[in-house]
Amino acid sequence: MAHELETGGLSLGKIHRKDNDKKYFCYFTGFLEGIIASGLLESGEVEPLIAQCEDFAENTGDGDAVDLLEDFKADLLEHETIVGALEYRDKLIDAECPKSSVNRLYGYFAGIACDDLITFEEAVGLVERVDKNPDLKRDPLIAALAYCCVDALEDGMIDTSESTEICRHISFLVGDCYADTGLPALGNVPVFSSAVPPNVDELKGLVFVLSGQFSVKPRSKIDRKFERSAAWLKSL
Repeated sequence: MAHELETGGLSLGKIHRKDNDKKYFCYFTGFLEGIIASGLLESGEVEPLIAQCEDFAENTGDGDAVDLLEDFKADLLEHETIVGALEYRDKLIDAECPKSSVNRLYGYFAGIACDDLITFEEAVGLVERVDKNPDLKRDPLIAALAYCCVDALEDGMIDTSESTEICRHISFLVGDCYADTGLPALGNVPVFSSAVPPNVDELKGLVFVLSGQFSVKPRSKIDRKFERSAAWLKSL
């Protein structure tokens, strides 16, 4: 008699399906939060949202994805529709579960970057989310992304080059955005596991030496960048 938890077995398959459903539920919740992070449903976000909903409806049977598609077909899809769905979904997610938090955050990353454009409000939301979880701040890719946003927000606006740079950092975490590939994020992202905090302390105490010619002038600008980076590392 085959072991009930053998690879490819029905019991193990049910366990994996339950874990995957939870993972995708959290990811899609974060994605929807990213879509409305700017305070409105932007025109460039509608197409990737619909593509994402179609993929989740087909592959996970997500009820909200199905409902959003129906609202879109009936020309009823708007910002408030998504807000309503999120109020319900938020109650079903364990805020204390590290993996759920990471999967939700990755979904948020994909949501704000789906149109290859980062607004000021989206960047603020990203920094606030990372700041709430010290463990996430110790992940080098997430820390680099958050610092990139902090640096961009310093002058009170996000210009085109800063938006592009933030999107580049996001692609390291969740893959290229819909605007680049024309594909929804499901199955096009890294494995959603809890972030593994590396030893950021290894960077502390190092001396950085600037030499040679730089296109950025005066050199004091670069000095200030390092100083802000050092301050960010100390906060981890």
